[in-house]
Amino acid sequence: MFNRRRSPRSARTGDKTVARENYALPQPATGSRMLSATIICCLSMGLGLLGGCGGPAAQLPPQQAVAQVDFLAKQNRLQEQLSKQVTQVSGMDYRDYKVGPEDLLEINFLDTDKLWAEVRVNGQGEIRLLLLGDIQVAGLTPAEVAKKLVRLYKEGDYLKDPNITVAIKEFRHQKVAVTGAVNKPDHYALIGPRTLLEVLGMAGGLSDKAGETAHLIRARKGASRSQAASPVQSFSPGSETIVVDLNRLLLKGAVDLNFPVQNGDVVFIPFAQTAYVLGSVAKPGGVFIKDNMTVTKAVAQAGGLHVMLSSYNATVLRQDENGQRQTILVNLAQITKGKEEDLSLKENDIVYVQESGIRRLLFDVKMLLPGSVSVSPAAMF
Repeated sequence: MFNRRRSPRSARTGDKTVARENYALPQPATGSRMLSATIICCLSMGLGLLGGCGGPAAQLPPQQAVAQVDFLAKQNRLQEQLSKQVTQVSGMDYRDYKVGPEDLLEINFLDTDKLWAEVRVNGQGEIRLLLLGDIQVAGLTPAEVAKKLVRLYKEGDYLKDPNITVAIKEFRHQKVAVTGAVNKPDHYALIGPRTLLEVLGMAGGLSDKAGETAHLIRARKGASRSQAASPVQSFSPGSETIVVDLNRLLLKGAVDLNFPVQNGDVVFIPFAQTAYVLGSVAKPGGVFIKDNMTVTKAVAQAGGLHVMLSSYNATVLRQDENGQRQTILVNLAQITKGKEEDLSLKENDIVYVQESGIRRLLFDVKMLLPGSVSVSPAAMF
């Protein structure tokens, strides 16, 4: 009886076991189960390596960070030097300015207001005043014009002891044109002797797009040329162009390059040439080729490597003098370690930072799996 009572209980237990097995999911084979576990393990390890960087900001390797800081510091030093020139110009004495055509003069008579006059110098360098008529004043300073008027009024018995002052209301005669990559391109009056640095200071200094040279263009007056500069082909017949190295002038104090600027000169600051950084960087776009721009400096200017996708492999695309396309492979990690030379860039070079295939896979997984974190460029490669 004991056995008969346990048999149904055993049968019921067996039925329940079978029912549970009928509702269970099919189990994979042993080999498939191991493969799935391996994939999950690899992805988990990869996503684990993505840790350590909570935000999407780009990170610069030390060499690139230093290059970016040096570039900004140099730009600040250049602007400081030019700002000093503006201060010096504003405090100079303008009494040595020589009057010329189109200048507007104010003639004051301290003894009488009836003869006060505001006259413009004509094309022949003359002004016309009451009682005296036409008077030649071109080439004289304001003080010399005043002495000449005192003498003429005395000799003509128009005034017994005249007290006359001459002031320049508008400077139109001696001018210099400043154009190109400066903050305030315009025509500026040359009030007294001026130098290249002073003129650049008057134009508000160099813009952030300026190159590393200044072109001083003037009418040719003989064959003498300074050895400190490099004259190049003239922009127009009868003129010469003196090329000045701004790095030597501003940062190394080469005073022999601070040329005097003459009436009619044109100061032209060329815009810096451009290379392009594309691919897996934070801010793809153009960078200016100056300060010996190299691949790592260009990547730094582009915001650094993309924080999640970039590898350390890059390609430089370049056209040679014959228009043939060149492909140069570089490794940013080897450059940073000093094991590979940092390639200098040329105009219109294209630096393409390649994606990492593994990083792309992990990035795609990250987008599918919530809760994963971002990657730093040095985490894996």
